[in-house]
Amino acid sequence: MNNLNEEQIIELAKKRVDLRHHLMVYIIINAMLWAIWAITGSGYIWPIWPTAGWGIALIFHYVGVHDPFALFSVEKEIEKMKKERG
Repeated sequence: MNNLNEEQIIELAKKRVDLRHHLMVYIIINAMLWAIWAITGSGYIWPIWPTAGWGIALIFHYVGVHDPFALFSVEKEIEKMKKERG
């Protein structure tokens, strides 16, 4: 992230906010689907399909916005430790 220019930083920030919106809509809609399922008799567990399919799409959205391998990055860990130190 250190080598990003101002425009790229703004674009990345917008994508991260979009991801948060996507996550909130996912939670709200899926909660409603599961509630409908529970209210209508809890038969066949049909909400699992939209929850799982949309969840996979959400994972791809996350990977597109964040670096999933940053968890294993020595450079990122050094940056984090420097920020914590002061």
